[in-house]
Amino acid sequence: MTSIKSPKSNIYISEKCVLTEREIEYLSLASFGFKNKEIAKILSVTVGGVKKALEIIFQKINAKDRANAVTIAFVHNMINVDILNYIADKYKVTGITNLEKLK
Repeated sequence: MTSIKSPKSNIYISEKCVLTEREIEYLSLASFGFKNKEIAKILSVTVGGVKKALEIIFQKINAKDRANAVTIAFVHNMINVDILNYIADKYKVTGITNLEKLK
């Protein structure tokens, strides 16, 4: 699968990915287990904005819920360990200790 480097960051996004870089950030944070309120605080947006963004993501990738969306994203390489490490570092997310174990 071919990937391209986002011009805005060091995230490599699959050319077939239907999600924007920002949507990948939302989904990555959701994959860490953060609740909407926590994602809103990390991304400096409203809780309503998080809910709307996740709804759009679910529609784009035909996911039923958050867990299904994360599974689909991993299976189709929309998010991966490198992206999760990048997001954790970018937003100074703490308390995530299992990322190294995933490599």
